[in-house]
Amino acid sequence: MSAKKLRITAKTTFNDVIKNKAETIGDRVFLTYIRDFDKGIDEKYTYLDMHLQSNSVGNGLSKLGVGKGTGISLMEINCPEFLYTLFATFKLGAYVVLINTAFRGATLQYIIDHSDSEVLIIHWSMLEQYLNIKDQLPKIKQVIVDASKAPDNFTIPHGMIPLQELMKAPDNDIEAEIDFDEKAMLMYTSGTTGPPKATTFFYKKFIAGQSLQIFTALPMVIGCTSKDVYFTCLPLFHGNALQITTLPAFISEFQVVLSKRFSASRHWDICRKYNVTIFNTLGAMPQFLLKQPKRPNDGENNVRVVVSAACPKEMIDPFEKRYNVTVKEFYGAVDGGGYLLGPFFEKGPIPVGTMGKPLPGTFADIMDEAGNLLGPDEVGELVFLVDKKELDQRKVAYYKDEDSSKKKIREGKDGQLWFHTEDLASKDKDGWFYFVDRKKDAIRRRGENISPWSIECVINQHEKVLESAAYAVKSSEYAEDEVMVSVALKSGENMTPEELLDFCQDKMAYFMIPKYIDFIDELPKSEVHRTLKQILKERGVTETTFDREKEAYIIKRD
Repeated sequence: MSAKKLRITAKTTFNDVIKNKAETIGDRVFLTYIRDFDKGIDEKYTYLDMHLQSNSVGNGLSKLGVGKGTGISLMEINCPEFLYTLFATFKLGAYVVLINTAFRGATLQYIIDHSDSEVLIIHWSMLEQYLNIKDQLPKIKQVIVDASKAPDNFTIPHGMIPLQELMKAPDNDIEAEIDFDEKAMLMYTSGTTGPPKATTFFYKKFIAGQSLQIFTALPMVIGCTSKDVYFTCLPLFHGNALQITTLPAFISEFQVVLSKRFSASRHWDICRKYNVTIFNTLGAMPQFLLKQPKRPNDGENNVRVVVSAACPKEMIDPFEKRYNVTVKEFYGAVDGGGYLLGPFFEKGPIPVGTMGKPLPGTFADIMDEAGNLLGPDEVGELVFLVDKKELDQRKVAYYKDEDSSKKKIREGKDGQLWFHTEDLASKDKDGWFYFVDRKKDAIRRRGENISPWSIECVINQHEKVLESAAYAVKSSEYAEDEVMVSVALKSGENMTPEELLDFCQDKMAYFMIPKYIDFIDELPKSEVHRTLKQILKERGVTETTFDREKEAYIIKRD
């Protein structure tokens, strides 16, 4: 008798889902991985492959003692092994900590240690980033290195295990009992007002039970069908590629094409070759694509929908006309309580540049600092009304940070509960929302959310530096931020901008390295000794500011 499709209930686990997919549509291709586009090398993986390979990883991890409640830090490039590890973790009832592959130094050490990870699975190309801080990570008991496609002279340090050896474990089914109240994943925010915060995803609200139905519904909300081919070049450690694309695609049974990174010059050739019908953009991606030299075949592609976030409205019409696509703007956040804005089920005209409206059954508004709801076109914080019956569902839990967790949902002047996004927006008279800026202190550069704290933490380690402040200034070329730092040196010390940049080079991600540097006598402070960054932002770039790009200072990219 042929296997039947699984009916998702309150007790359904991700293990149930992936096993059922293997039994019912096992030979269907789920993932096409572009290993090297220029050389024409790609790989296809079926639903059965995803099940069996993740079983092997899971059984190998189980032999090492990994089980319910074990933390696994994953520092991996976009590749099938990333997903094998993720799926294996969910099958075992452990939790995975997703790490930005460009992180290094203090930020990387903080995240791995704070997350209470006992296992680190890391790509060979990032091993040095770990080795530089390994003595500061006493909780790590085992390091597993993905050595796939490593150079012939690469050797794995003594005591570490190759992931490829681990994957030789049997691929029989894993029968671990899942505790729905346990955490399944930690995803760290940019850490705008201090160290990065870890958004906690629990099994019952993320990868098990009725929450699995959300992943089934999400493609329909965006406008996908089973015939669509979804392309992502965004990193899997980000919520967009993982939670908006890959996991919904797996559960809803449509194909995903995955590349290692974004390439503006190759993007449309990839879409044409793999018959892509939908992809997501973040940050300056639309701008980079529009800045490519025009080609006669720009509009010759199968892409129907481009899902965008905060694309400058001036670019939407030129982008749609040049590439013969429809751009749909959405709003959501990893720590956003599951609230979304978008052009949901709208049949009439949609204003250009809008983030959309709330999903049916939810209500959003704009609130000022005093808790008053604002009128049309006034700028304030985007907030969502919390239905008290959904309070537990909408709560955001930051790992080991109860105070920050409580601040997300607060009672307003009207006695109702409001979810605070910490993003600035406005709403027009017809109820369409428009993004304005981030209320929090994050710097948004080239699609990356950057923690000023992380930059300052590195710079302040220099023996000549007294203190520093990192902040955003607007780019003259792109509708995004550039990183600027003001640095106060110790009395009697001197330093050149090049000396500071050399110090930063191997201690932070390349996209965090400042473009602008100002050396000043002292940082402006409030009565409680907080740095008044707004004063620095308002002053901005001056005649004394060092501009790394104008001075042709070359940074090493990861």
